[in-house]
Amino acid sequence: MQNTLPQASGLARAVTEAEKEAFERDGVVLLKGIYPSEWVDYMRSQLDDVFSMAQERAASTHYVAQGDSERGSHSDMVQVAIDLRSRNASAQLAMEGGQDVAATGRSIVETDAAHWHRGLLQHHTHGPMPELIHQVTSSAQVNLYSDQLFLKEAGSRVKTPFHQDKPYFLVDGGDVAVAWLPVDTVTADNGAMGYVIGSHKWGKLFKPSDFTTENGTFPEVEGIDLSGLDVLTQGMLDEADIQYFDVEPGDVIVHHWATLHGSKGNVSAHSKRRAASIRYACEGCHFFMRPSSPEPFRRTVSLVDGDPLEKAGRFPIVWPEQA
Repeated sequence: MQNTLPQASGLARAVTEAEKEAFERDGVVLLKGIYPSEWVDYMRSQLDDVFSMAQERAASTHYVAQGDSERGSHSDMVQVAIDLRSRNASAQLAMEGGQDVAATGRSIVETDAAHWHRGLLQHHTHGPMPELIHQVTSSAQVNLYSDQLFLKEAGSRVKTPFHQDKPYFLVDGGDVAVAWLPVDTVTADNGAMGYVIGSHKWGKLFKPSDFTTENGTFPEVEGIDLSGLDVLTQGMLDEADIQYFDVEPGDVIVHHWATLHGSKGNVSAHSKRRAASIRYACEGCHFFMRPSSPEPFRRTVSLVDGDPLEKAGRFPIVWPEQA
C-alpha cells in the first residue's frame, strides 16, 4: 500500500463556470481530467488495501446497519442477493441479465471506511478533493461527512438501484455534495453511473433503497422511520432524463445529495470497477438525527440536532484547510 501522500495537493485544472452551472442546473456534473494522476494512484492503493480485508471485514459487520458501529459497515451485495433469492424465489433482484443469471464475482460496499482507515482519511482531508468541492459549489466552508467504497468485480452483475443520498445523511440546513472518484475505466459493461437530470429540484424526498431489489425500500428496523417520504416508482424513472457517464481515472463526477442516481452491474468478462464516493457537507449544514437514516454510525455520534458538524471529530472542516 502507498503510505506517503503525493507532494502536489492541487487539482490538475480548475473547475469551469460552465461546469458550475451544470451542477446547479442538472444536479450532477462530470469533470473530465481534473484529478491528478498521483492522487488517483494513491487512492487506488488505499481502495485495494481496504478490499484486501474483505474476509476480516465480513466477519465483523453485516448488511442491515444497527447504528452502533465505530468501524463502518461491509457487505458483498452479490452474497446479499443470493441470500435473499434463497429465502424468496420471487424477489425481483437488481441484477443485470435477469433474475436467474449467475453472478461470478463480488460486489463489495464499504461504508464509512475513512473513520478507521488513515490513508483514506488523509486523502479526503488533505488531498485535492476539498478544493474541488469548494470550486463546484462555491461553499465558503466544507466539512467531510463520510465515504463509501465500491468494488464491482467482473461478472458480479448486481446493479445499484436508483436512490437519493439525502434520506441517509445525518445533516440538514444546507446541501451535501458527493464526489464519485473512479480509479478504473468505467463503461456500461462494468458499472457506469447514471443520474436523473434535474431530480434535485423535484422537491421530493424518497424512501431509502434496500440496494438489493429493483424497487424495494430499506426496512423500518432499529427505530428507522420512513413515514412521510415519497416512493420512487419505475414509472417515474421511465419518464425521467437519465444520463450515464463513461469515465476514466482522473475524471470526477459530483452530484447534489437530492439527485437520483444508480449504476449498472458489471457484466464484463475481465474488468473490475473500483471507485470511492466521498461526501462533503457545505455551508449552512448542521447535525440532524434524520429519522429515515440507516447510517451504521448513527448511534455513536455525540451530537444533537443543530450542532455544528465539526463539533464531532468525524466531521472535520476541510475547506478552508485547517492547521
